[in-house]
Amino acid sequence: MTAAFSTQKKLSLKIDAPLYSLLEKQADETGVGLNDFIQQLLTDAMGDWCDYCDTLRRLSSEEDTPGHLCVK
Repeated sequence: MTAAFSTQKKLSLKIDAPLYSLLEKQADETGVGLNDFIQQLLTDAMGDWCDYCDTLRRLSSEEDTPGHLCVK
């Protein structure tokens, strides 16, 4: 018999009531469930964090190379 393992893990978060209410409101306004909304926020935040770290690595590796940095 073969067992199928889920690629999803459960995460328990302690969130204060005002933040929870705000998250519920935003999820409702976007038309998604609260879990999906929080999952998307975490995914976006991790993507932004990885982009930030990659940028810092590129900048530190190019310290000796003249160049320009454009910030939008």
